[in-house]
Amino acid sequence: MAMQFLPSIELSGYIRHYLFLHQESSETRRLRLFSDGNTGLVFHSGPGLTLDTQPLPHAHPNPIAQPLPNAFLYGQITDYQDISCNGPADLFIVVFHPDGLHRLLNIRAVDIKDKVIPFSDFFEWDRQKDAILNSTALNEKITLIDNFFRGVLSSRLPSANPLITAALHFIQKEKGLVTIEHLAGFTGYHPRQLERQFIATIGLSPKKFCNIIRIHAFLKTLKKKNPNLTQCAYESGYYDQAHLIREFKNTTGLTPSQYLKKTIPLAVNFLQLP
Repeated sequence: MAMQFLPSIELSGYIRHYLFLHQESSETRRLRLFSDGNTGLVFHSGPGLTLDTQPLPHAHPNPIAQPLPNAFLYGQITDYQDISCNGPADLFIVVFHPDGLHRLLNIRAVDIKDKVIPFSDFFEWDRQKDAILNSTALNEKITLIDNFFRGVLSSRLPSANPLITAALHFIQKEKGLVTIEHLAGFTGYHPRQLERQFIATIGLSPKKFCNIIRIHAFLKTLKKKNPNLTQCAYESGYYDQAHLIREFKNTTGLTPSQYLKKTIPLAVNFLQLP
């Protein structure tokens, strides 16, 4: 079961939405997370989640299971990640805008790219955090997390780069079909300066971010009844089906057909694998 909620208005510039996922099965399930261009904060209750990190070259061939804390931040994802869910679980996820964590915490987004960071590394481990974890009522959880981030805003001086925020809206409006030359003209930045700004505020290059947005524009076309893969590829700006499949697999680890037929989407970028 998945449900999505909006944050309070004063937080909407930083937080895209709240996502609640409930898993009842007592069996261990493999979940896959891939990039949607956003970052997040996860609270989870249950027997535990483990991140199945990929082994180094020439190391032991099996993935290394890394236990995840019951509250953690994750930065931008440049490669898909597999997670084991070991029994029933409730996940409450704060999904930030692409530059939301940078603006809220005034940190360089690139410094947390591809990292899972315990909640306590950024925030005090206090009763409010325990209340968020222990609450069983969704409305109460949302009120608690809204109040928590209002407190964060009141105690820090959020950073902002209106040109980059505008560029993000432009890319999303154009479904990722934007060149760095377009962005440079839109923002007034030199291309190299623009790339540095994206790396610092989002954690990804403009090209990488546009590719992710284009993949998700394609995923929206797949929601059509009996979608034609070739037509969906053209509508999403891909030269041909082969180009689409290559980029899709690089992002998700799956082909479009596998995504449609062999997974159970919990969210658009969070899947239960067979």
